[in-house]
Amino acid sequence: MLKRVVTLGLTGLAAAAMTASPAAASSHREAPLISNDPVADLADTFMWVDQKDASKINLVMTANPLENPGDAPNYYGFGQHVRYQFNIDRNGDARTDISYRIVFRTHVRTKGTFLYNIPGNPVTSLSDPGLNVYQTYSVDRLNYGRHGKLRGTVHLAKNLKTVPNNVGPVSMPNYPGLVKLGVKPLAGHGGKVWAGQSDDPFFLGLGDIGDSLNVKPKGVAKDTLGGMNVQAIALQIPKSRLVKKGHPTIGMYAETERQSFSNELTGAGRGRWVQIERLGNPLVNEVLIPLGQKDHWNHVDPAADGQFDPFFRAPQLAAALGDTHTPRNDILAILETGLPGLNFTGRVHADMLRLNTGIEPTAMGHESPLGVLGGDTAGFPNGRRPLDDVTDIELRALAGATDTPAIPNSTSDGVQRNDESFEITFPYLAIANSGVAGIHQMPTP
Repeated sequence: MLKRVVTLGLTGLAAAAMTASPAAASSHREAPLISNDPVADLADTFMWVDQKDASKINLVMTANPLENPGDAPNYYGFGQHVRYQFNIDRNGDARTDISYRIVFRTHVRTKGTFLYNIPGNPVTSLSDPGLNVYQTYSVDRLNYGRHGKLRGTVHLAKNLKTVPNNVGPVSMPNYPGLVKLGVKPLAGHGGKVWAGQSDDPFFLGLGDIGDSLNVKPKGVAKDTLGGMNVQAIALQIPKSRLVKKGHPTIGMYAETERQSFSNELTGAGRGRWVQIERLGNPLVNEVLIPLGQKDHWNHVDPAADGQFDPFFRAPQLAAALGDTHTPRNDILAILETGLPGLNFTGRVHADMLRLNTGIEPTAMGHESPLGVLGGDTAGFPNGRRPLDDVTDIELRALAGATDTPAIPNSTSDGVQRNDESFEITFPYLAIANSGVAGIHQMPTP
């Protein structure tokens, strides 16, 4: 039954276009306004039961999409005037019950050089003086009561160091070792945290899809994001800290916030904090929400998503792929309520990743990249693992796999795996591409 139903101003303070409220999707430049604020632009969210310890839940968000690894001397980082949050709904009302907030600060040891790291001082630890530019961060847990009232804040970590950009082997002779050093405990919480640069875990033939939906056969298209990096935040939280008794299925979306009046040069601001992007299920804002609504979508909370139902019930992309039948209540259920018997959270229509924490994780090496569509109920849309081929899953769903399942459907973007292999230990992301690899550069004689 489940397999049938699922695939799925240049100076001063300016009232910025950043005074929005949350963008749900695999958000690589998914809406016009947020594309102008890359450090606050969320790229992806992931949530799954840990495959080595089923008592833990992994939460991952990525930001600052389309990082070219060789962009010296001004490398990438998190916004130090941006708040990054994982928001958890424990009871199905599409409102936040728990938030994990991560805030970053940038430090420069020597302003008399243009370099990210000091020549002749290989970086061998996250505290190495050879690293001229580095970031630290704090992690807080916010607990909310009824009507969204903040009940309390628990400080879990402070002054932790991020994993730097992968500049190259001379500067960082053992970059994978730096990645491992980035894993830190959350004091008194029983979990872990990691933040830094990684390979972009999303994989798809975006250029071909953008070229008038030029969907290609398997293995033909190129991973548009291959060789590119992102900034990533990963949490591993005990299930008991997230799940409410009697409600094993939780919802999650990530968001970024800025203050309502922000200096366009420095990013510093004043005024209340407002949401400027949210991110739940992959590809929703990109391919379901029309251009005239994309920024508005980013400005509303998930609990108000019912206003967008028409775009789920009659998706333009579905018609372009050959399924003109409406209403597409299957798409609405997969993305907005969850599926009965799998990860249903209730009647409130809201874009969030939904995870039934009672479903045992599939052992590593035995997962189906097609998730539930491939018979693997521990995969997307029941949460999302990095290896889940969400593009093919959603394309097949839109093309009719969950609407007319009796008709064979092998719709694909032509890309079935990430360009780099995912790690088998927390934070489970692939190692960031080196700045000297130059894979996006054409060789010259």
